[in-house]
Amino acid sequence: KKKERKDGVGRIYPVVGITNSGYIKLAHNGLMFYADVFKPKSFDLFELSVQDADQIESELWGLHQQYPGSIKELYMNFPETNQRQQTYFRRKIEQTRNPIYLELLQHDLAVLKQLEKTYRKLSSWIWFFGDSVPELERNLELARHASTLYTFERAGLAEKEKMLQMMNNPEVSVSETEEA
Repeated sequence: KKKERKDGVGRIYPVVGITNSGYIKLAHNGLMFYADVFKPKSFDLFELSVQDADQIESELWGLHQQYPGSIKELYMNFPETNQRQQTYFRRKIEQTRNPIYLELLQHDLAVLKQLEKTYRKLSSWIWFFGDSVPELERNLELARHASTLYTFERAGLAEKEKMLQMMNNPEVSVSETEEA
């Protein structure tokens, strides 16, 4: 069963690697193509007026109409990342001389570590594709011009690697692979 699943995953996610520019390199039936991943700006729909929500929906629909290439939207439970906050608390712990404050800081650091191990948040990602790096870059420029409301934040290399690991090895948690 595992071999069957592994073979199936290889056909679904044909990832070859990541280029020096941070683009995902894919291969399918002997053809190479490239992708880049972006995190769209998020909105709290409960806080928006009906007109603002309609504007966002219209903008997204406009992007799909104007953009000629392939767009894939991926939704997945992504692990919490709070290393910057942990670094801040470690620095504060080293600097403090107050034992009560030290205890509070250590507790907060432990909470952050536990969150990073166990918490998952639903994240959305948008993938853009091209047959070559220049075509992908042209497609990305077209997407930026087609959408004035959506500001796309490019996913970092670590996020892309973690995402690909989660997609290709869903039965293994990310924390397990980081410990190995």
